[in-house]
Amino acid sequence: MTTANTTARPEPPTVRHDQPLGILTRFRRSPEALRGAVILFAATFAALMWANLPGTSYEIFWHLPLGVEFGDFSFDLDLQHWVNDALMAVFFAHVTLEVRRELELGELRDWRRASVPIIAAIAGLIVPALIYVGITAGTGAVGGWGVVVSTDTAFVLGMLALAGRGMPAALRIFVVTLAVSDDVGALGVIAFAYTDDFNPLPLLLAAAGLAVIGVMRYLGVWRGPLYLLPSVVVWIGFLLSGVHATLAGVAIALLLPIFSTRADDLRRAQSQMRAFQMTPTAISARSAENSLARAVSINERAYNALTPYVTWFILPVFALSNAGVRLTLDSLVDAFTSQLTWGIIIGLVAGKTVAITLSTWIVTRFRRNALGPYIGMPHIIGVSLLAGMGFTISLFVTELAFDDPVDVSRAQIGVLAATVLAAILGAVAFAILGARERHRSPAPGRLLRPLDPARDHILGDAGSALVSVVEYGNYATPYAARAGEMRREMQSRFGHEVAYAFRHLPLDQSMGRAAALANEAATRQGRFWEMRDELIREAPIQTERQILRAAAAAGLNLRRFELDWVSAAAAERVDQDVQDGESMHLTQAPSFFVAGELYRDSIDADSVNTAVRAARDSTVRRNATAEMESNSES
Repeated sequence: MTTANTTARPEPPTVRHDQPLGILTRFRRSPEALRGAVILFAATFAALMWANLPGTSYEIFWHLPLGVEFGDFSFDLDLQHWVNDALMAVFFAHVTLEVRRELELGELRDWRRASVPIIAAIAGLIVPALIYVGITAGTGAVGGWGVVVSTDTAFVLGMLALAGRGMPAALRIFVVTLAVSDDVGALGVIAFAYTDDFNPLPLLLAAAGLAVIGVMRYLGVWRGPLYLLPSVVVWIGFLLSGVHATLAGVAIALLLPIFSTRADDLRRAQSQMRAFQMTPTAISARSAENSLARAVSINERAYNALTPYVTWFILPVFALSNAGVRLTLDSLVDAFTSQLTWGIIIGLVAGKTVAITLSTWIVTRFRRNALGPYIGMPHIIGVSLLAGMGFTISLFVTELAFDDPVDVSRAQIGVLAATVLAAILGAVAFAILGARERHRSPAPGRLLRPLDPARDHILGDAGSALVSVVEYGNYATPYAARAGEMRREMQSRFGHEVAYAFRHLPLDQSMGRAAALANEAATRQGRFWEMRDELIREAPIQTERQILRAAAAAGLNLRRFELDWVSAAAAERVDQDVQDGESMHLTQAPSFFVAGELYRDSIDADSVNTAVRAARDSTVRRNATAEMESNSES
């Protein structure tokens, strides 16, 4: 352990730095996911009400033709097909953009972390289909097995935000990975099982459009609108070929460029922003905008641009145009005496629950810590029940799988019934789980993750030290430098008696997270503490230049550092610390744990070190008592 003396004692901060927690907590507390599910539910309810009004206005409206004419050439589709073939192509492009990002940069990149929800998703595709086929065997409805393979991501995330409040933040990662993997399987089902009247010639047109997109990607074209025209060409080629036009969105999204933001691009953008601040002209503003856009991949820009349209327009319009089932006593009796309807309900609700729960349980038998420290099988049961909400893609497949309007009606009623039943069962499961966890939750203020020399950055010997001190810190706060001084004074006072560890709590500050990632990147060169000291000298971190200056002062190889700075390993470690902080409800940085207990007094050297001394003395007394008892027994 290195020690240092200091004569300057920081004054206690007069203002505590309270900030909202990171992105995972914002997801739990934000109404966005819930509002998306509510608007989808409202559109479904409106469709049902409209379809059951007297007359046939619902059918007439959605079958109105809309198209274009140029001389002898004409092209038109009815409104429902524009929704199902055009708008849903955008939806599937949006899904594929997320899948691609997760595969390249996100949760699915780390197989060990993603394997459990991926295996659960595969089981959730196969088992419901087998159940459906078993129930409908001997009928003409067997071909509708694709209806039960999908989970509605919007509904599941919305219900998790509503019913799963207070659940571990890691559960959201599990659900998103499960849903993304499920979407991949559903897209494959649509591509290979529900393509009729195939005409290969128009696919040459689609191939030409995709080739243009590929060449643009190779040439590094970064202006998103330039990809629009070849994308339209690809969609027309798929539509005319008989391959479902929505798959055009999948093919396009797979080709769009994706990359992590590079340090050179960040520096260029920052330079252009400074130029605009010095000379705020239209030309410098355009240069700054272009440099910012160039720094972010088209995949990410397209995904963020499409998200509000998918959430607030495309999915509600799809529900409005496809969920309008005429519900009469006769139609309900017919549906609920039909093998088709029950095949869908049992396949979605029971099939998803059994498949996801059982496959996850089997994996955890072989890998005890596969779910991490915060997720248990009760959480998985709740998620598997919600996964039976197979709304959007299930309704979409009913139009592809069945030609008979009676079968379509039965399938739609089955999908709606399964969605409602799964939502109710999932909400009940999470209500029971939440009550149990509140009853059994550990006392607040305890360190959730024990000090681990194999994982943590520690000064001192954790095995022989009398007291452990764990700091959750943020380099973007003005208190970071004071925390560094307290640490050095603590080392000077207590020496080898204290094991001191640092973990990250960047709160909701982008530069705080950037500095945390930089600190972890320095670990690759064995200079974590040197980098930490330099970051503290620069604190509060407000610019990337400060981080690079700290890296140079810490003696890092800057070229290697810039590569490690954007690595998935650094992000995973920071995310783990953030999740721990959220689970312990930490809302300020620095936060200290002394001997495993949250320190709640003033953040100044004297006060913190007084708590450390008390913990050390307590340990000394316990050790002395234990030694006396041992001697008396012998």
